[in-house]
Amino acid sequence: MSQSEEKIPSRNPVIQFDLLKCYFGEPYIIDVEDADGTITIYSPTFGDLIEYGETKWYQNLSIFIGNTTSYRLPLHKMGIDWNEISDFELFVMLYKQVEPKFSELLFHFDISKFELFVREVEEGEEIKKIPVLYDEENSIEINEMVYFHISQYLRTCFRSEPKEQITHDPFLKPLYIQKDESDIRNAEWRKENKGEREHSLLPIISACVNHPGFKWRTDELKSVPMFQFMDSVARLQIYESTKALLVGANSGMADHSKTNPELFNFMREV
Repeated sequence: MSQSEEKIPSRNPVIQFDLLKCYFGEPYIIDVEDADGTITIYSPTFGDLIEYGETKWYQNLSIFIGNTTSYRLPLHKMGIDWNEISDFELFVMLYKQVEPKFSELLFHFDISKFELFVREVEEGEEIKKIPVLYDEENSIEINEMVYFHISQYLRTCFRSEPKEQITHDPFLKPLYIQKDESDIRNAEWRKENKGEREHSLLPIISACVNHPGFKWRTDELKSVPMFQFMDSVARLQIYESTKALLVGANSGMADHSKTNPELFNFMREV
């Protein structure tokens, strides 16, 4: 972060999940008090992703887990300041692009069939107009809080927390846009000249299944919940880094007197 960059806290509430249920692939039920109906997110497995297709999977997933910073360049081209709209307002702009099959895998319903309504809520002497998505056939509502549950659960499941850069500095705004344009050009060049893809789980899978500490065979991975797999990837990295620290400390080749003792515990929180 540059010295001139503003440190603005996240605009969204933090929602806590039962990570043990996430790990074992239990469905997550969203029951928000001020929203009609309940929504269940069914934990996706590796097999779901493989069958659907990795590229299409992440394209659809990005609609749920992305934020206004993730989409600031396309928003800028539409004449919209990414700092002035909420993540939910962005989702309302994009949700019709979610493919029915992807939505069916996650929720067992087609989210593109929801329609946008405006709810009027009294706040003191003022009447505030709040956008909501509603499925009249099944009486299910997605308001901003329900969206927060969906987006944060999927970010947790896939260990993907998008960077949030909100600024009111007129000098920083064009710099961020220029950086995004440069990143896209570089990504396109790497794709054309080196064949790199934006998302590729293959190197991660290959590294894991060839690691002596990885417990699943290739033919077993399809039934593994995505959260459990991503947790295993992070755990193997922690294990290897911890082992390297211990070897260095015991050999006398490195001074770890100022190293955080928690880093020597490979069973620490991921």
